[in-house]
Amino acid sequence: MTVAEFEQFLEAYERDVFTFCKHLTMNHHTASDDLYQETALAAFEMIDRIDPEQNPKSFLFAIAAGKWKNMRRKALRRQTIAPETQLEEWTNTSVAGNNPTEEATQRSLMQEAIGKAIAEMKDKFRIPLILYYFDDYQMETIAEICGIPVGTAKSRLHKARDLLKKALLKEGFTYGN
Repeated sequence: MTVAEFEQFLEAYERDVFTFCKHLTMNHHTASDDLYQETALAAFEMIDRIDPEQNPKSFLFAIAAGKWKNMRRKALRRQTIAPETQLEEWTNTSVAGNNPTEEATQRSLMQEAIGKAIAEMKDKFRIPLILYYFDDYQMETIAEICGIPVGTAKSRLHKARDLLKKALLKEGFTYGN
């Protein structure tokens, strides 16, 4: 693959990969300045391993997931050396209008609770959940991206759903089965 072909390849999947990075980091700035850039650089370094016929988007997602795990590991290591305080919280709340209805307020609170619950999950549960529900990937592709068997991907997704349900119940939200 030439550099020009790589640029076209990256451009074709840029939005999807960035959205995935944003879901992982739950922070627009971190996703764009750190994770996405690291993913693009790593993909360029592996330019000879990219096969356009073998689902290249999942290849990029796998790189992003691996980079995210490494970034988290480094951050945890740094945190033990010199703890830092979190300045901004990730919330996905948007209420239309100045006078929100009770339903819009409830939806906003639930979105905040879901975002918080997902942010607190371990990556091994959060990544399959994001890939399945936010990026609409099939279990086989999720397993390939995570480098795990399909059965393990299914059980992690099931566990992630359970963790999410428990977190929502703890916050006072009910759900229908």
